Amino acid sequence: MAAIIVAITATFTVSALDEKPSVALWLGGDVNLGDGGRGQLQGMAGIVPGAAGIVNLEGPVAKHSQLRTRELQLWNSPHALSEISALNVKVAGIANNHSGDAGADGPARSAQQLRAHGIVPAGGPAGMAILHLNGLTIAVTAHDLVHGVPANLAGELKAARDRADALVSTFHVTGPPSYLPRPELRRAVEIAYQAGASVIAAHGTHAIGPVERREHAVIAWGLGNLAFACDCTQEQDAMLLSVRLEPGKRVEAQVIPIHAGINRRPALPSPDAKGIFDLLEAIGSSKLVRSGDRAGF
Repeated sequence: MAAIIVAITATFTVSALDEKPSVALWLGGDVNLGDGGRGQLQGMAGIVPGAAGIVNLEGPVAKHSQLRTRELQLWNSPHALSEISALNVKVAGIANNHSGDAGADGPARSAQQLRAHGIVPAGGPAGMAILHLNGLTIAVTAHDLVHGVPANLAGELKAARDRADALVSTFHVTGPPSYLPRPELRRAVEIAYQAGASVIAAHGTHAIGPVERREHAVIAWGLGNLAFACDCTQEQDAMLLSVRLEPGKRVEAQVIPIHAGINRRPALPSPDAKGIFDLLEAIGSSKLVRSGDRAGF
């Protein structure tokens, strides 16, 4: 019996040594929690177990009293950040059209608050985010396209790619909800692809868009909302992008339909995943391989 146990242990050890490092990530769309405390993210717990999350934090980290006077303002109370970190979110983009709602220094203060909660900020004054996970270095960038494609985008993304084993590029766009990518997003995605990004994702119009596999990269043209405390959007159809990155290998990717947490309701897995998959294919996605409530591509 002892000999059998030793043999099994030896086989396991060799197998473990042969394994190459890989990183599991999930990407979600727009998150705005206001004062928090509504449980809008609790329904997402465990949906992508063990994976590190990347989201867009819509609006600055601030108290309501710190907001500027304008027609529509968004904010995320500092204590609400614990609701995001509870989902294993490791990176939050702060480059969006509401980042300055608490003043010009709002993005820098948001970055400071995020770091204090163990979340790495990306975009704006924070620049690229660098994650060291399972022996790999992942660069995450976030750019707001409200004023068009930044003139130095190609250089920034190439520099980010040169510093990491893999590059994840995210973009924020504004405009009416639409399944079709905006022209500035198409240009930015092409630049990111040429810079060597492995994962490219967009958010901002609050609508989902096609998912695409293109040689070395996977692209989510619109993730939609994840959770929104403001009643300024009613778009509930959304999705998470789940990926596994391993150097020298094809990116593994799945799309997971969700019901966004809006109107004071929690974000939950979509009750109609099939309908979302049908929609994604109808608007030009790459072929989906469906498996229950998620689909590979």
